[in-house]
Order: sequence, then structure tokens, then C-alpha cells
Amino acid sequence: MSVPEAPRCASQKKCRIQPVAEIAYIPRSRSGAERTVLGAPPNSARAAAAHAAAPVHDEPIAAKPKAPKKNAESLDKVVGRIPTLYVIIFAAIVTLCAVLIIWNTLQVNRLTLEKAQLDSEIEQARQRIIKLKAQEMQLSASDRIRQIAKTKFGMVESDGINEVVVPTQ
Repeated sequence: MSVPEAPRCASQKKCRIQPVAEIAYIPRSRSGAERTVLGAPPNSARAAAAHAAAPVHDEPIAAKPKAPKKNAESLDKVVGRIPTLYVIIFAAIVTLCAVLIIWNTLQVNRLTLEKAQLDSEIEQARQRIIKLKAQEMQLSASDRIRQIAKTKFGMVESDGINEVVVPTQ
């Protein structure tokens, strides 16, 4: 390591030279083989291939990695299963959405059919009401009532001569 040159100052009394500390630097690998999924360490086959393909650097390493704990294997298993769990949850949500869409479509179709049937019944009731009103008008016509009174009951129309007024008490 080279010593930095003294700064050029107007007066040497005001300038101080301070030593510079070394900084540890580890460059990133240019190959994507060392990348991990969700922070999980790479598997041994991938690690060996990445180590063989990684360039060698002579720079110092800042800190040594800590020794793995006993729970590291169970943690690796959990981390390894997380993507599978996410996929299962995603598939379940998609399936649930599809089922809800199908159920909603069936409900809409059922209600549309029921509405069509009720509209048909309403239209039939309106037509029946129109027919009954026409029949009522026909049966209550004064000419028809006179004819029935003459033929069935033997009644005659009054000419005003043979009228008898009965007093009411």
C-alpha cells in the first residue's frame, strides 16, 4: 500500500496528514449461479459450479462467515418450502375465484330464468284481467239484461199506463 502524498498547503502548520484505513471489498460475481432464492444458501451442486466459475480476487475479506447453527437444516427446509407454499396458496386463491365466478354466473342465470317466468305470469294475468273486464261489460249490457228479463221471467216493458206505486212505510 502506498502512503498518500502530503497535501500542498500554504503553510505546513495548518495541514495535517491522517492515515487512511483499508476497506474490505468483495466484488459481486458476474455469473448468476451464486444467487440465492429468498436468502437461502445455494445448494451444494450450484455452489461448486459457481465457485469454479467465479473469478479469483486477491482482495482482503472483511469478516468471516459464522459457522452454521444446528437449526440451519430445518431453516433451509422451511425456506425451501416457502415458494411451494406460495404456489399452493396462489393456486387455491385462483381456484376459489374461479369457483366464485362460476357460482355467481349460475346464480345470475337462475335469477334471470325466475324473472322471465314471473314476467310471463304477470303478462298472462294482465291478459286474463282484460278478458274478464270485457266479459263483465258484455254481461252487464242493458240490452242483454232486457232480453233475459223478457224471455226467462216473462217481464214486459212498462208503457206508463199500468203502473202501480206501492207506498213504503
